[in-house]
Amino acid sequence: MKLRNIISFLEEKAPISLQETYDNSGLILGNPDTEVSKVLVCLDVDIDAIDYAISQNCQLVLSHHPTIFKALKKFTDTTKESRILIKAIKNDLALYSSHTNFDSADGGLSDLLCEKIGLKNIKVLRTTAFDSAEYGAGRYGEIKPTDGIEFLNRVKSKLSLESMRYVGQIPQTVTRVAVYNGSYDREILDNLISISPVILITGDLKYHDAQELLFNGIFTIDAGHYGTEILFVEEMADILEERFSNLSVIRYKGKDVFNIYN
Repeated sequence: MKLRNIISFLEEKAPISLQETYDNSGLILGNPDTEVSKVLVCLDVDIDAIDYAISQNCQLVLSHHPTIFKALKKFTDTTKESRILIKAIKNDLALYSSHTNFDSADGGLSDLLCEKIGLKNIKVLRTTAFDSAEYGAGRYGEIKPTDGIEFLNRVKSKLSLESMRYVGQIPQTVTRVAVYNGSYDREILDNLISISPVILITGDLKYHDAQELLFNGIFTIDAGHYGTEILFVEEMADILEERFSNLSVIRYKGKDVFNIYN
């Protein structure tokens, strides 16, 4: 099938208009008329992912994180992005990313994270209007009253985490939870305060942001960037397989860049 057919489907599920202003979702490299029979789905496009895609005879790499965020001033193999692009071009690999648009989309990564930890009555955390409908980043929802330690263990288990950080005193009971996958954004602080008491699950939490959350009484779990977003691989692969029966889909999870030293 043509790459444009896959793109059309992906952007129906997660319109590019939903992406954040800083983002670069969409077709990064390639010709929409390219014939695609095999696709590799990954969280990050790195050299290992490209090499694996080549070894599996893929024509498309579909990632969550875009290969390029900022304009390239040089195109040499001395930078990570350029080296990836040069190798992809040499091997006729198209690159497509579905990033913050997929986070915000109905049924996207934010909703999947809520589903994973068992939230109900899910609502958008930070709304933005698109086409007269409300979409946005993050979600929050409710769970039946759960012991705080039990909830931490649930998150650790459901997200298959070796470890996770937290800020604040572990609550006796958890009833309302917000999720903001990937990197925490301080722009959601007012939203969190407005729905408190609430527990936040996020990633890439900075020290001073953690202090603000602590000051405002928001118990926060930092489950990591990888930990809160690797769900993308299975979900996107399942979506593609359900829609395109003649498309071979390869799952590539890579690994978290952080190692744990105990």
